[in-house]
Amino acid sequence: MAAICVFCGSQTGDDIRYVDDAAQLGRFLSSAGHTLIYGGGSTGIMGAIADAMLAENGHVIGVIPEALAVAELMHNGVDDMRVVPDMHVRKATMHRLADAYIALPGGLGTMEELFEALCWAQLEFHTAPICLLNSTGIFEGLVKLLDRMVQDHFVSPKHHSLLTVCNSVNELEGWIRRQFPDC
Repeated sequence: MAAICVFCGSQTGDDIRYVDDAAQLGRFLSSAGHTLIYGGGSTGIMGAIADAMLAENGHVIGVIPEALAVAELMHNGVDDMRVVPDMHVRKATMHRLADAYIALPGGLGTMEELFEALCWAQLEFHTAPICLLNSTGIFEGLVKLLDRMVQDHFVSPKHHSLLTVCNSVNELEGWIRRQFPDC
């Protein structure tokens, strides 16, 4: 089974589909026997995916910096919670554990984590597949920006292809199955 690192927001956003998509993905990951690696939070989309995994007895690994590991933020239901000194160690720990990366909607931290995974893949520091869930269209501007970066020769087509964009959770589930056919 694979360890899937999911970058996502600690807020729920204004569209219920963000939470619904996270919960659907969590149920799928659990039913397929995959492990969720995530930021360790109990709120927002982070909490939704962890809750869905835990409700199905899925394996969840949370990685949270000490400064955020307070009762109202850290998910108390996650048995494998790794409290680390800072954000740098958090990301390094998540990367070390990950077999694949998925970005769901989120804020600046989510974008930073996604781009670090992409940059590291570009530099061949890892070969883990990377996917962005764009079911609500929230990432349309980002997709256009990346296309423009290729057009203006800042990003090669080869490196642009490191990111797969899925437009539904069902499409994302198919992508995961193709990445890990033996799971």
